[in-house]
Amino acid sequence: MTDDADTQNTGRRIQSVENACEIIEVVQQSNSVTLQELSQRIELSQGTLHTYLATLTDCGFLTKDDDTYQLGFRFVTMGEHVRNETELYTAGQEEVDKLADKSGEYVHLVVENDGREVAIYERRGEHAVGMDYHLQLREAPQHLHDSASGKAILACLPAERVDEIIDREGLSSQTQHTITDRAALREELETIQDRGYATNDEEEIRGLRAVGAPILDNDGSVVGAVSVTAPTSRLKGDRFDTEIPEMVMEAANLIEVNLEMTSFDRGT
Repeated sequence: MTDDADTQNTGRRIQSVENACEIIEVVQQSNSVTLQELSQRIELSQGTLHTYLATLTDCGFLTKDDDTYQLGFRFVTMGEHVRNETELYTAGQEEVDKLADKSGEYVHLVVENDGREVAIYERRGEHAVGMDYHLQLREAPQHLHDSASGKAILACLPAERVDEIIDREGLSSQTQHTITDRAALREELETIQDRGYATNDEEEIRGLRAVGAPILDNDGSVVGAVSVTAPTSRLKGDRFDTEIPEMVMEAANLIEVNLEMTSFDRGT
């Protein structure tokens, strides 16, 4: 990073915008940060950083409490706007609620964004557990290769796109069950394509299993996935192999129908 707060066009990128984005990301990762702490992580002078912080605070993207900066509530309203304008959310919210009520477990509606999965909606069923874990899924994009919903999405992406994601994101190990071999993942994705759903057998966190199904648009392109997550003690046997997969695939299909109706209503 250059020590320059002025707008620069570098390789069709604006340096000052990149600087502001980096500051926001560091504040998010740290929850709260002081100017001095920020200067230890970003290669800009404290004077320049102070200018950025003051500007971001004036615009509502940051808040300041004494000498500490945090993300501002403006991100909440902006995030709500993005979600509410997403057709998948509109088409899927009711079906996610129904699936959570029917299964009694946590249900997530996710999309792929820049090679990772982002949860745009979730519903907690009557018997759902692991609230802290599920809150974490909402706050940061997650890897695709170790979750049921992520693998369901990967299985529907073109092979070259899957390779691109793996090359950039890697296949990091979260537990001893995580698939970390490219060939093994390819084989798993072929299985998912054949049966229509994906599973996560303690691959992301020990003690939890999940079942996910892809959601396709009318062109056959994957637009997201829906998944059910539960403890291994409840998600086993026929419930893991048949009952929950059928529920999840049915929910995915109904969301696809809702998406199709949305397109029909628009006359597209």
